[in-house]
Amino acid sequence: MIHALGLSPSLDVVYVLDAVTTGTIHRPRSVVRLAGGKSLNVARALARLGRPVRAVAPLAGPLGDLVADLLEPTGVELVRLSTTAPTRMCVSAADETAGTLTEFYEVAPPADGTELDQVDAALADVAPGDWLVLSGSVPPGVDLDLLVALLAGVRERGARLVVDTHGPVLPLLLEVAAPDVVKINRSEAAELVGRDPADLEELGAAVRAAGAGVLVLTDGSAGAVSWDDDGTWRVTTDAAPGGFPVGSGDCFLAGLVADLASDVRLPDALVTAAAVGAANAAVPGGALFDDATLAHLRARTRAARVHA
Repeated sequence: MIHALGLSPSLDVVYVLDAVTTGTIHRPRSVVRLAGGKSLNVARALARLGRPVRAVAPLAGPLGDLVADLLEPTGVELVRLSTTAPTRMCVSAADETAGTLTEFYEVAPPADGTELDQVDAALADVAPGDWLVLSGSVPPGVDLDLLVALLAGVRERGARLVVDTHGPVLPLLLEVAAPDVVKINRSEAAELVGRDPADLEELGAAVRAAGAGVLVLTDGSAGAVSWDDDGTWRVTTDAAPGGFPVGSGDCFLAGLVADLASDVRLPDALVTAAAVGAANAAVPGGALFDDATLAHLRARTRAARVHA
């Protein structure tokens, strides 16, 4: 079983328009509404890949109810945490003429302080051999030391821990919880180590020195570089980038975990991850990729060893 933990879920809305013009009224040609935020994107992508997945997330208010309703038909098992912090909404306006996205992301509201007791109870069902994925930002009001201790305890019980987060919690996770896999983007890695060298491999070496074991650094359309004990791998594709990248990093993570949880070697898992991320960008809305597009993109994706 794969468990997806996220403390900043949202209702994600995508407006598809011919053009976006400031100062005018817009009437979208289509609207996509999804259970969103990074962790729920990961969970829905895993379900689309045929993996059993359990999502743990705080949801409150009318938007929280709608997020739970939207998640129900996806095949994701939801453990809904009660909270007084209202669920946020994130809106993306896709300008198809210009090929651009204009995004409005509400900041996650402060946690009310009761969530981690419920997280502790939910994590009791994470069994040895399961995979636990923490993704998304950790909102203010969360006791970071307690959260990291809970995750470290799960790993000590024999579960595999994957993290895709940033900010003050990340160095604590690296120091205390020793995640099995860290997947972050270039800007998050630069924030962690306090510098952003032009060479992604140099940046990755600095992150690994901070305590990351298997590390994946994504760099948008430039691809991704990953490190494990066997060496360094760069994954690239010759396919043109899609026009709807929202959620592609989350889908990349889902593809990576889906394969690693099935004992697939890292370079092959990276190919799947990159293909899932690219397939996501082909259509508006996170984790709505189809099998045919995924297969086509996987055939055009390669992972090559950089050095041993």
